[in-house]
Amino acid sequence: MTPWHLRARTRVILRKIFRQDDSPARIARGIAAGFFATALPLPGLQIPLSLLFAWIARGNKVVALFPQFLSNAATMVPMALAQYKIGAWLWPGKQMEAAQATAAIRALVESWQWSAPLESVKESCRAAGDLGLHVLGPLAVGVLVTGLLMAAVSYPLAVIAVWDWRARRGRRRIRRYGRQVPRPPVLPEMPAPAPVECLTRYAWAPQHFQCAEGVKLLVDGREAYPEMLAAIDGAQTTADLETYTLQADRIGRTFQRALKRAVERGVQVRLLYDSLGSLGLPGSYIQELVAAGVSVAVYHPLVLLRPSWAINRRNHRKILLVDGRVAFMGGINITDDYSPPEEGGRGWRDTDLRLDGAQVAERLAGLFEYDWANAMPYAHTATPGDRLKSGMIRRLDKPIMFSRAQAETAAPIVCAPGGVAVQILGNEEFRYRRHIRRAYLHAIRRARRYILIENGYFIPDRGFRRALRRAARRGVLVGVLVARESDVKVAALASRNLYTELLSSGVRLFEWPKGMLHAKTAVIDDAWAAVGSYNLDHRSLVHQLEVVAVVADPVFARRLRDQTMADLAQCREVTMEEHEVRPWHEMLAESGAYLLRYWL
Repeated sequence: MTPWHLRARTRVILRKIFRQDDSPARIARGIAAGFFATALPLPGLQIPLSLLFAWIARGNKVVALFPQFLSNAATMVPMALAQYKIGAWLWPGKQMEAAQATAAIRALVESWQWSAPLESVKESCRAAGDLGLHVLGPLAVGVLVTGLLMAAVSYPLAVIAVWDWRARRGRRRIRRYGRQVPRPPVLPEMPAPAPVECLTRYAWAPQHFQCAEGVKLLVDGREAYPEMLAAIDGAQTTADLETYTLQADRIGRTFQRALKRAVERGVQVRLLYDSLGSLGLPGSYIQELVAAGVSVAVYHPLVLLRPSWAINRRNHRKILLVDGRVAFMGGINITDDYSPPEEGGRGWRDTDLRLDGAQVAERLAGLFEYDWANAMPYAHTATPGDRLKSGMIRRLDKPIMFSRAQAETAAPIVCAPGGVAVQILGNEEFRYRRHIRRAYLHAIRRARRYILIENGYFIPDRGFRRALRRAARRGVLVGVLVARESDVKVAALASRNLYTELLSSGVRLFEWPKGMLHAKTAVIDDAWAAVGSYNLDHRSLVHQLEVVAVVADPVFARRLRDQTMADLAQCREVTMEEHEVRPWHEMLAESGAYLLRYWL
């Protein structure tokens, strides 16, 4: 056999052992489990324990046997003696003399004979019994400490080794055959669903939808800001503005002047912003509004006496309500970030909605009132007793809610011609945390043609990823547009850590190349569409107040689909071939960032 054939044969054997669909983390867990079992100074138990630990850790069971080749008569006795010394340093009780302990440990290790396994088991049990607690206790502590240390060291080294080996192979393959150019996605051709099917098949809790007189998609600040400012200038009675980020830049000053003009016309104006999201907002900006007659409140101000859980809970909603009939909501904040670069902005890509109609405006007004009641008036320093009293009054004043069983008996709504079925989904600080997630999963599981998602902070949980993978495997085109350059670098790294899992299942990933992608939209089968402030990450699921408008209308769904496809045409598709040849230090940084996903 020539050296070339020998290398080729070795590669085939290694592929079968490691399995190409095994992630580096799974292989590393198997190796770490093998090293943990190797720390036990009993040869007969090391192999079954390595398989057991690999099964518990969900690691590769074959590679868990590799560390056993390092364990033999020449290495096991010195390791056992070293383990005893480590354990004796940590053991709080009495200990045997060093010479007697060494002889007893040597007898335990050398009691095993592979030629007579059954007799060796009996001899090992007898030798372990002769050790006594004064030797067995320190030895057990030393075995545990060294096992954990070897597993902790071997895991990252194994991940790096496997990843670097695969990346080198991928780079050689690209140099030899060139890069594969992915084909542009083509949506399957199917007749558009009827409006009734949009509700009955795709909508979660269709009885909770409202009828809007009109729904308009607003792309970026170029379209959203003029419409919002025109609505404020046309307000007759009320204008309520709620945002996460408010800055005193060009756009912020423009809205400030619009709110002042509304007050001068006799309009009741309220402004609510989040303290952390608007960090750096000068006090003079708000004082000018208060002096003009605008009511201002701050959500969860950053004060030292506030508990940490309250500091972590933020108001991420963006809502504008005018005269109880016109509403704006989505992901656009009040800042220059969303303005075009030629106007001095950063050109962030985002999406908003304009909703006309009293029903949807009333639902959004309820969310605004809840947030307003939980916020603190500007420059007001309430004592803990005042906050407790206001909280009790707020909760006692809440109307009694119908039970879920009673609500489910209601029939789905039927909108008049020209009306659009819309469901406003929001959460509270401790209630309805998963309603938005349930609506997403309900529609994804019923998709038949395509699923298109745009999300700036894409770190979905395991259940959400499983739903996307299953949809792709049953033939649904699943396309996800994510941010290539994020304002939160750690979040972008954590998102890339999921690429391998999704790409291997058939999910297609596209990175937005033109600055920050901040949109939070989804459209499915020309039937179901969602626009709001909800990011697919742990923070939006648990910590933040969010709002999403679900639209069950074929006309609007096609409009959002066309916009998403236009964005997709400007993106660069991420392929498995390119993703797996990145350097190992980038992969390690992504893995570390993903461990912080619950705090991002």
